Amino acid sequence: MTMRDDLKKTDDLEKTIKEISDYKYALDESAIVDITDQNGVITHINDNFCNISKYSREELIGKDHRIVNSGYHSKEFFKELWDTILNKKVWKGELKNITKDGSIYWVDTTIIPFLDTEGKPYQFLSIGSDITEKKKAEEELQKTIKEISGYKYALDESAIIAITDQRGSITHVNDNFCKISKYSREELIGQDHRIINSGHHSKEFIKELWGTIAKGKVWKGEIKNEAKDGSAYWVDTTIVPFLNEYGKPYQYVAIRSDISERKKGEEELQKTIREISDYKYALEESAIIAITDQKGFITHVNDNFCKISKYSREELIGQDHRIINSGHHSKEFIKELWGTIAKGKVWKGEIKNEAKDGSAYWVDTTIVPFLNEYGKPYQYVAIRSDITKRKNGEEELNRYANTLEIANRQLVDFTNIVSHNLRGPMVSISAFLEFLKETDDKEDQKELIENMTNTINHLNAVFEELIETVQVKQDTEIKLDEIVLKEAMDKVLLGFEIQTKLHNANIHFDFDEAPVVKYPHKYLDSLLLNLISNAFKYKSPTRPPVIKVKSEAKNGNIVLSVSDNGLGIDLEKHKDSLFKIRKTFHDHPEAKGFGLFMTKTQIEAMGGTIWAKSTLNEGTTFFVEMKK
Repeated sequence: MTMRDDLKKTDDLEKTIKEISDYKYALDESAIVDITDQNGVITHINDNFCNISKYSREELIGKDHRIVNSGYHSKEFFKELWDTILNKKVWKGELKNITKDGSIYWVDTTIIPFLDTEGKPYQFLSIGSDITEKKKAEEELQKTIKEISGYKYALDESAIIAITDQRGSITHVNDNFCKISKYSREELIGQDHRIINSGHHSKEFIKELWGTIAKGKVWKGEIKNEAKDGSAYWVDTTIVPFLNEYGKPYQYVAIRSDISERKKGEEELQKTIREISDYKYALEESAIIAITDQKGFITHVNDNFCKISKYSREELIGQDHRIINSGHHSKEFIKELWGTIAKGKVWKGEIKNEAKDGSAYWVDTTIVPFLNEYGKPYQYVAIRSDITKRKNGEEELNRYANTLEIANRQLVDFTNIVSHNLRGPMVSISAFLEFLKETDDKEDQKELIENMTNTINHLNAVFEELIETVQVKQDTEIKLDEIVLKEAMDKVLLGFEIQTKLHNANIHFDFDEAPVVKYPHKYLDSLLLNLISNAFKYKSPTRPPVIKVKSEAKNGNIVLSVSDNGLGIDLEKHKDSLFKIRKTFHDHPEAKGFGLFMTKTQIEAMGGTIWAKSTLNEGTTFFVEMKK
């Protein structure tokens, strides 16, 4: 080898060293770089590593990467990383680290093993780039996608949705559209809205609608449509144009809500207004009417008043009712009358009056105060009728009033019972959704979705059973089911999975002595649901809930007990009102006072009994005796 060859080699080597130095400089300037030995101990870091981690070089050299471990990644994650690089392979991935001040940062990382002469790794070079902002953007995007999905789901569940192209041909309908129109999806797609045109609206109405949305403006209004079976329905409609890059509509989204009942109500209101006008006329014609000011001076009387009192209108206006006072009623009677109406309350009663010629007559009287903006009476309208007519009218009115009162009470009870039974599962679903937002782990997501599906199925079953449950007092024949108690318990506990985890609750059951009961499924599920729900609702703030459910055979019957270690109930104070409706025993935002009332009603419908033992701050046990 000549000197020229040596010089050439030296030049090549220097050139190579120069290139490597340049690469190292570029890498150090642009990337986050560190080198560790084969045990993971840091031997070198660049300035970018110090800047992003907020540790000094002295604090990092000699440490391993646990100093920046955020705890986000699993043991399996790090095992796979180390298995890769120890097997002489390059590892690539994203790492979530923590800085010295506790803030989080993400790095897109490549780890390269350097091999010794024996082909074994002796050090590892880690090259990373800061992707914190990208990860934040991804998280925000995922959050936005979830929110949009939630809004879309809520819209699809609550509204009647249709999408059409720019020509009005239907391209999408949701289930609610099919349900209200009674057309299948296949029958609707490709059609325009003439398929449900009721013919109620004028051509001008339709022209104005299309003229608005074709300009890219939102149209709102009420439309009367016709279902497949010919029945009519009303929808409150908002049509939103979606615009292309040229500002022209390329599709329309119609969001509707069923207002058929409201429109019926409006029609009924108009009918009522007409009826009131008719009633006023009829009242003037048939009843004895007088109006007085707040001091009792007569300002108006109708012909019937003049006729029965035998005074002229001129003789009555400006007088008070002492002009027809018969002297029959006591001072206390008159005082009570005035005390009532002066408070703005309606007074009703029977009054004996005296006509101008001294003859007596009885009137059934209703005095209605008319109130000013301050809630004070400014005049009184007295409506009177002959006693016989009133009696007949009162009897019929009472029948109507009783019927209406019963119907209203049943409606209120049903509403509160539904709220009581569905609140627990809805809390579970809400919690599942919160957990789902907080995890990116696919297995966790899958498990949460399965749990949520189970809870939704349970919620649906509870809803179906509630419809039958509120008819318990009307049921004459209730079908008995042979129920395996463990299976029933497992089904009910699906709705409490999240509460159990949140509160670290222990739920035990022992059905060995009486594993099977003959009881209606709907009542047993409701019974267990209410008693376990109460155990969670009134749990102790100082200890995890412990709930025990047990069945025993006693005196030929089965006794089911549900006990807890919660707040307990003061039975000395509440013994007689324990199972009364709307009765609660602790301050709790979800306590409505319907659960125990409903449970007792169902149990007694089956010929059973329920009672409780309780000690304050120690817990409560409910016992249910069922006929075997």
